[in-house]
Amino acid sequence: MIDLFFKIILPVLMIGIVTVAAHRWGPAVGGVLGAVPSKGGPILLFLAVEQGQQFAATSAVTALGGAAGCGVFCLVYARICHRMNWPAAGLISYGAFLVVWAAMVPMESWGLLPSFAAAVVILILSRRLLPVAPPTPKRAMTRSDLPVRMGAGAAMVVFVTTTGPNFGATISGMLTTIPTISAVMAIFTHAQEGPDRTVGIMRGMTHGLLGFAAFLATVGATLVQLGIVASFSLALAVVVVVQAVELRSAFKLHDETGTIDDVLLEVAD
Repeated sequence: MIDLFFKIILPVLMIGIVTVAAHRWGPAVGGVLGAVPSKGGPILLFLAVEQGQQFAATSAVTALGGAAGCGVFCLVYARICHRMNWPAAGLISYGAFLVVWAAMVPMESWGLLPSFAAAVVILILSRRLLPVAPPTPKRAMTRSDLPVRMGAGAAMVVFVTTTGPNFGATISGMLTTIPTISAVMAIFTHAQEGPDRTVGIMRGMTHGLLGFAAFLATVGATLVQLGIVASFSLALAVVVVVQAVELRSAFKLHDETGTIDDVLLEVAD
């Protein structure tokens, strides 16, 4: 039951929380919360327990390329979602993720710091190149929204958690970061609420991914030396600090645009 909770139930619950948060406080807040390592963290934890600390530490370093790829996934999806439907936008964005991850795999041999620095640079550039997210009216959630999104997320997480350990530390690191929550949020928001709100979600994700990259770097640097409990505790503390800063910025943006959103909602009604 513990294994089931951390590998599947926790990430799926996170999709539900992010969906509600995005509806209540805006897409920027939802995006930041969606980048919390609720999937990657448990996967690395189980890799450390089942495959060994060195295996998990190597996966964490490799996963930094995936974190950078997630930033590019968000950038590409935000750039093309106004011109394409969600299947095409999703496929192209996943392709961009794979290209960035593959390009960063050789950096694993250079060590943790170059990989982390490259990931941070890519994430910051992705954030700066994102289009502006205009204020958009809220759409009423239907009864099927949460179950469908959570079901899609569950299917993706099951695939990732059962496939990764069979292909070694490098592929495990990539699958740890392959867009699941971000893809579910992007695709469903695009299909149900339109491209403008999707851009807001993608902007929030790129902010939150800096915290994810810091989490991976901390685990990669300390897991073998400190052990599982101390390393993951330290990594979680780092995430809390980084995401708190990003959430403060996202809530400030919500406060500044909330009035506009309300006016647009009244006009739409």
